[in-house]
Amino acid sequence: MAEQDFTYMRKVVMIGAGGSGKTALVNRFLTNRFTEDYIMTIGSQFAVKTVPAIDENGSEVMVKLLVWDLAGQQRFDFIRTSYYQGAKGALLVFDTTRKSTFVELPRWLEEIDGALGVRVPILLLANKVDLVDERVIDAEMGRRFVAENNLEGYLETSALTGQNVEEAFRMLAQASIR
Repeated sequence: MAEQDFTYMRKVVMIGAGGSGKTALVNRFLTNRFTEDYIMTIGSQFAVKTVPAIDENGSEVMVKLLVWDLAGQQRFDFIRTSYYQGAKGALLVFDTTRKSTFVELPRWLEEIDGALGVRVPILLLANKVDLVDERVIDAEMGRRFVAENNLEGYLETSALTGQNVEEAFRMLAQASIR
């Protein structure tokens, strides 16, 4: 199947605190590579990739994901909400080595729910799990947040190693076509 062949097209957004690894996850998803250079996202960045999913009939379909990587810094709050329009899902990312990025998660849910007026499928991604010795947020805290906030699911990811990166986007694609 060629890249342009798809059954569904879904806009999805990457949200979470600045420096949590959203851009690194998107880059790993697109190129299967990791770069250590931190480049702050200004406003948003946009990427496209097609992934397989299973439709309601049990058939494999292709979902073209239009991935909007939104700036996480507070100074971009005023512009970010306009980028949510039309989103059919979100990856909510926090950095397991920075408690502040976890504490901010409710604000991100409030922002996306308010901008869209409806809850879309949201997966919580605990990023930077490769930094085991620096970890301050454990998996149980992440799973509890997912259950308490009725989110689609929880995955532990690493843009450095690629752990669960492809799976995160596939799960979101799957959830977006239900």
